Amino acid sequence: MSTPTADLKSALQGDIPRINVRNHLKILGAFTDLIESISKHDGWTREEFFQRSTYRLQLWVEKVINVGDEGQQPLQARELPPLDVAMALHSLMLSPARYFEDSELRFRQLKRMEEYPLAMVVDALGTDNSKYSRLENHPAPEHWRIHTGLQYDAIDSMQNDTTRSVTCPACQEAVLVSWRGDRGFSAADFHHTCPKCRIALTHDVLRAGKFFASLNRAREDPKLCLPNTAILLRGELGVTSRCSNIVNEVWKCFESENGKLTRLEDIAALSATERCSIMEYIAKTLSSPQSILIPENVPLLLRAFEHSYPFTQDIVDALRHQYQFMQIIHDEGWSQSTSKPSDDDLDAAYAEYAEFLQRIAIQVSSGCCDLYPVFSRSPPARRVHPPKRYTNVVWEGPFVREALRVAQIPES
Repeated sequence: MSTPTADLKSALQGDIPRINVRNHLKILGAFTDLIESISKHDGWTREEFFQRSTYRLQLWVEKVINVGDEGQQPLQARELPPLDVAMALHSLMLSPARYFEDSELRFRQLKRMEEYPLAMVVDALGTDNSKYSRLENHPAPEHWRIHTGLQYDAIDSMQNDTTRSVTCPACQEAVLVSWRGDRGFSAADFHHTCPKCRIALTHDVLRAGKFFASLNRAREDPKLCLPNTAILLRGELGVTSRCSNIVNEVWKCFESENGKLTRLEDIAALSATERCSIMEYIAKTLSSPQSILIPENVPLLLRAFEHSYPFTQDIVDALRHQYQFMQIIHDEGWSQSTSKPSDDDLDAAYAEYAEFLQRIAIQVSSGCCDLYPVFSRSPPARRVHPPKRYTNVVWEGPFVREALRVAQIPES
């Protein structure tokens, strides 16, 4: 008599063919080799590489695959992402709820991908496991250069593309800033004076600018919401009155006498008076007694603004953690080009993955996971319970034991 775990294992082997698992391991090995090649160059750091890869993903989404609603077709060969962009995209898609929210509300061109473009990336890798080796007469490099003005290859870009564009949140001027050097963009103490309005551009200012821009857009368009506040229920994204209530309450905290948002320059001056960063000042204001927002949930509300990139997910931070994970499976021989898992290894992995999903199903169905925290103190706000099943989990079996450890789920 079969067990639920055995039945699930059989279903998984049908839904996730072995070739997909092997291809996934291949690209993880390629990402690992690409990251580790950075250390061969003097003055290059992984932090800068992760920053650049995230910026290049932003350009790929905004300039390469953004073809408008009339062109919502599957990715074309010319839109093959550079390998570092494919790596950043992989990290973005590992947060399904945030990816889904971004693709529905902010970057609808992401919906052109029903799944990660695994076959496209693997085909371009060929036999080389650290860069694309099948790009002869391929349309992607030239298409990328035309639309972004940057080198296609990640290493070439690190060598030759010394600046990036930043939009000043105060005057909307496009400003070119250096990646490296004294207080360059990849540094924690990044500092650059806007040539037009003279505001000091820092990571803090850019994060605050992202916050107020998101608030403005959500206030003007009822179909939008602040990042991380939409409700995912029954496979659909709901921008409900709850989201509008949150936007309205946040707006009141920063509304000026003329009914508009207080200027960013004035907020910066107020934060300087209180000797704190702008984002710390924003958090204090949202947590004040005059606000009906629950103070304990303000950090979650502001999580999407811990970075200045336009995505809800902090991809740079995700890349840091993913690299640690990729090193583990690489060192254990799962993703090395010279050491591939056997069919028996994969069979055992499917069994472990099935057991893992069973454990997650039990955890969620028991109601111990609260996916939707309450943001507001007001009576109309009510807790939304998580769905009974969490679908669309994309996580291959070899990594289950590490997942159980990280999630602190007992193995027995």
